Amino acid sequence: MNKTSTIIAIASVLVFAGCASNRAENARSGFALPQVTSPNGSSPAKANAPRAPMNDADEMRSGWNHGNGALWVFLQPGGYSWSDGSPEKDGSLRLKFGWWRGIRGQFTIEGRRLDAPAPPLRYMIHENSYGDLGFMPSSLYFPSEGYWEITGHIAGKSLTFVIHVSKTN
Repeated sequence: MNKTSTIIAIASVLVFAGCASNRAENARSGFALPQVTSPNGSSPAKANAPRAPMNDADEMRSGWNHGNGALWVFLQPGGYSWSDGSPEKDGSLRLKFGWWRGIRGQFTIEGRRLDAPAPPLRYMIHENSYGDLGFMPSSLYFPSEGYWEITGHIAGKSLTFVIHVSKTN
């Protein structure tokens, strides 16, 4: 192993160790915590998204606060805690997220923890509940607290945001 490879290997170990530590250790070590997404104020109503076949009223369309023209979601200010959702038998937290689809296509979700290793986010969507445009209910199952990056995908478009999930408020 040459000198450059040794330095890269040591740096990789240090980075991984910093990512695997808890929030207090991260702050002490100088590891920058991920930035929680601030809602961008976009809604299907403001974006003049196509009307959905069900439950589509101006009040409903204006209730979303983060989106990009293809997908929207409501982001709760201040993050999410175990009291906002339903603790599951396996110790994960189920939080309900409503999405608004402005385009047709198969909708999927992925999520990963940014500040420490964790099992991947699980999700359940109710694809056939509300037609192929507009509202799409989902349940996201967080296996641990922390900073989570969530991405919704539809028809080659995506919407990504970061939230903080904690055991306490």
